[in-house]
Amino acid sequence: MSQWPKDLRIYEIYPQGKTSFVEYDDDGTTEAYREGYSTVTRISSEQEGDKVTVIIEPTEGMYDGMVKERVTELRINVTQAPKSLVARIGKKSVKLQAVSSREAFEQGTDVYYYEEAPELNRFATQGSDFASVQIRKNPVVHVKLHAVDVTADRVQVEMKGFAFAPADRLLKQTGALQAPQAQITDENAGAYTLTPTWSPVAGADYYVIESEGMIYSTIRQNSFTFEDLKVETDYSFRIRSVNASGASEWSSFSGKTKSDPLEFAIRGIKGETSCPNQPGQPVRRLFNFDETDAWHTEWSKAAVPFDLIIDLKSINTLDRFDYLPRLDGGNGTLQKGEVFYSMDRTNWTSAGTFDWQGGDVKHFTFTTQPVARYIKIAVSQAVGNFGSGRELYVFRVPGTDTFIPGDINNDKKIDHNDLTSYMNYTGLRKGDSDYEGYISKGDLNENGLIDAYDISAVGIELESGVSSRQIPPVAGSLVITPQKKTYRAGETVTLEVSGKGLRSVNAFSFALPYNPEELEYLGIDTPGIEAMKNMTNDRLHTNGVKALYPTFVNIGEQPYLEGDNQLLLIRFKAKKDYTYNLQPIDGMLVDKMMNAVTF
Repeated sequence: MSQWPKDLRIYEIYPQGKTSFVEYDDDGTTEAYREGYSTVTRISSEQEGDKVTVIIEPTEGMYDGMVKERVTELRINVTQAPKSLVARIGKKSVKLQAVSSREAFEQGTDVYYYEEAPELNRFATQGSDFASVQIRKNPVVHVKLHAVDVTADRVQVEMKGFAFAPADRLLKQTGALQAPQAQITDENAGAYTLTPTWSPVAGADYYVIESEGMIYSTIRQNSFTFEDLKVETDYSFRIRSVNASGASEWSSFSGKTKSDPLEFAIRGIKGETSCPNQPGQPVRRLFNFDETDAWHTEWSKAAVPFDLIIDLKSINTLDRFDYLPRLDGGNGTLQKGEVFYSMDRTNWTSAGTFDWQGGDVKHFTFTTQPVARYIKIAVSQAVGNFGSGRELYVFRVPGTDTFIPGDINNDKKIDHNDLTSYMNYTGLRKGDSDYEGYISKGDLNENGLIDAYDISAVGIELESGVSSRQIPPVAGSLVITPQKKTYRAGETVTLEVSGKGLRSVNAFSFALPYNPEELEYLGIDTPGIEAMKNMTNDRLHTNGVKALYPTFVNIGEQPYLEGDNQLLLIRFKAKKDYTYNLQPIDGMLVDKMMNAVTF
């Protein structure tokens, strides 16, 4: 949609009686719509016999980047050429000129074009087999009006000689019809679907089902599946058969959806193992909600002991997990081990041990119902010293909420708005006036500080996310060195920040408390980390402590920091004669897998 011309609006109309709809629009990028920066446009159509009137009311509202001057194009569906077309913009009549080709229409203004057999297959690759396939639809009257201020002028188009009566090519048989007798058996009822079936009716061309005020027509088979239904809900239906002579009477039937055994199972999970996995049987198969495939560690190598680390990609109150081993309980079936949970993948708490035998479904219950993002299964015994499984479902406690890490504005998605919020709150600490509330939920490692770890949860999801390529876990530290120890009033105090033994660093941050009566922060240069997003904040805390928070995060897949090299130059101005005495605290390095080390 970003490539759609902002000075053009197109509406396709199927006139029938009185109809209307409202078009909504905003900048498509920011959350300014929450403050009312958006527009609405009401479009109505009225058909009386062979006369149709289409009215587009003036657009109401405004948003940043909105183009007011727009060309208006209508596509009115018909089955015969109209007798006449007239248009008005505001109080002025517009003379419409008939053109005879699509090319002339596209190049013209205040024109209309009757397209007798629109070809829908106009964008297939030239020379391909599909390019020769014709896909025709009913005739369309195209109308194009010159650009006007859409917030000021009402647009009206009136057509005489309107007709829309497309032939039903499915109606072939004739004669009286019986009403179908449909039913929904237990095996055709799911948690979110219902599939009624019925015996064929002699002479019927197709069937029509009515449910919840909706009509489902031209059903030619003897079953139909209703999807996206609510669990444990009663639904009523009516069905009839149709042919060229007419339709049968309606017959009624009903069905009820079942409960969903996986209603509270957490989706979107990612897993990794501390041992190699067999090509073609990766660990992601353990979390794909498909019990027909399987995960297996490398066939030729003993895997036990190994760790299976589960990233829920969300923060949940944990209830249990169900492990579905191989049906035969064979190689790789997990038997013994210990289960841990964590918020930050660094600090783990034991949830208990397991001792399993056989190939039936295994259950592990989190008795304390902890809140966590990560689960680690430390496997100490498995059949054949391998690891395998058909599926592993992790369940949250029914009725509890799921929080997406990094979704600091709580709109159930990760986007640049979350990054902007984190930018504003980098370095905020527990005890600051703004910390409690939705900001504290953004403190993902629960260390009382908005730091590089928290922001990384957003950075690794933006710009198509980070690659799945395995990397060594993060390691190293940062060294902060002043150019000299003593300074006169007015001199620039320059600190060099260098990496030492860096490995797989995707983000970093630290705090540098200082006395604002001695130093004034001037700025920061980044000669060694141009690809990283600079989210540094110079913050005055509620308790009166002043601190600089150099914070840098990769957005999407970017080069990691490796080895020993200069990264930053931090500049202060000495307000009076000064002897260097700064002590960095809360230093942290983070990799793309959300592993972290402190320094």
